[in-house]
Amino acid sequence: MPHRDLLPLPLLLLSLFPLSAHADDLDTLQFKAGQSVTHDSNVFRLSDTANAQALIGTTDRADTVSVTTAGFKINKPMGLQRFEVDAAVEDHHYSRFSNLDFTAVNYAAAWRWSFTPALHGNLTTDRREYVDNTADVQTAGQLNRRTNRSTLFDAEYELDGAWRLLGGVFERTSTSSQPFTFEGDSRIRGAEAGVRYVFPSATSLAYRYKRGDGDYPGRVASSTFAGSFTDTEHEVRLDWAPTGKVTLKGRMSYLDREHDGLAARDFSGFTGELDATWAITAKTSLAGGVVRELGSYQTSTASYYEGYRFFVAPTWKPSEKTAVRLRYDHGARDFRGPLPGFAATDRRDTTNLVSLALEWQALRALKLVASVQRDRRKSSEPGFDYSSNAFGLSALASF
Repeated sequence: MPHRDLLPLPLLLLSLFPLSAHADDLDTLQFKAGQSVTHDSNVFRLSDTANAQALIGTTDRADTVSVTTAGFKINKPMGLQRFEVDAAVEDHHYSRFSNLDFTAVNYAAAWRWSFTPALHGNLTTDRREYVDNTADVQTAGQLNRRTNRSTLFDAEYELDGAWRLLGGVFERTSTSSQPFTFEGDSRIRGAEAGVRYVFPSATSLAYRYKRGDGDYPGRVASSTFAGSFTDTEHEVRLDWAPTGKVTLKGRMSYLDREHDGLAARDFSGFTGELDATWAITAKTSLAGGVVRELGSYQTSTASYYEGYRFFVAPTWKPSEKTAVRLRYDHGARDFRGPLPGFAATDRRDTTNLVSLALEWQALRALKLVASVQRDRRKSSEPGFDYSSNAFGLSALASF
């Protein structure tokens, strides 16, 4: 489904109910505005060994990025239905590298529908455009913007107090501003079906079978690149709250991607994630998670990557208006699947990202944030390593 078909859906959801400024709507409609300024020491994520003068025209890799945001949120119940919209315009301005300036329109809209208390589901659509610092572009010294879109219609029917039937259809697209990235643009449409069991404790366990037909837009099928593919996925999800202070969300899938006419690009394996939160005290909490990755990455010496990521994120709130947030992310990727006639790559990347944020709710409608971040990637392949330090200030008003 092209972008022109996806964009009007938030407006369609808005048209389904009035937005009059009566007193009972003040909690339903919320406007937001924000301003952030971030100084990044390595905007293009260039390798330490790269010739910056030749690639970007200067030896100074740093820049200051200002982002101005304006948007609104809606959360409107109407009987058994609920409508949600979260939309914003983000204007990104670079002080030195003005050719990188862009304006993004991001949104997430949902109709939480219910025909009867036993038959309910979701119609959702979202769009997110962002700077993908980790993307490997084929022309060094370029910055890639990724735009991800998804639309989903799903349904759940409660057979009895525990068993539910699941079904749905979906479309997902991912595009890049750079014409040549090794990950490549992708589009997939498919359907899913499954069952879910809800325990008396509200813990739930679900199984879904998903099948989708996809393609790589703009890519011409050849002896080295496939134009289309088929995904088959078996997924299990668990939502569990063992105590009132601990919650766990887990997903494990087996994904099999087959490329039409080019089996050398096929890959399969397990993916998944596990997220946990622990409310240690009234002022401290701890979040963490681990992710198993598997994705397309097409060169002559590789067809996909597999790896893992994990994070730890403690939060301390010394008062009702202040918070200190620390986060550490670590990941590793191995690249597999060479084409016939090419030696397998031994490329392995490891990433480490550390960030610290100080938040202050200065007023009921105004939050101020100061942050610092260290981002580093090491690679066994020359030219794919980088390091960056960033310092930022931001203000977000909501009313």
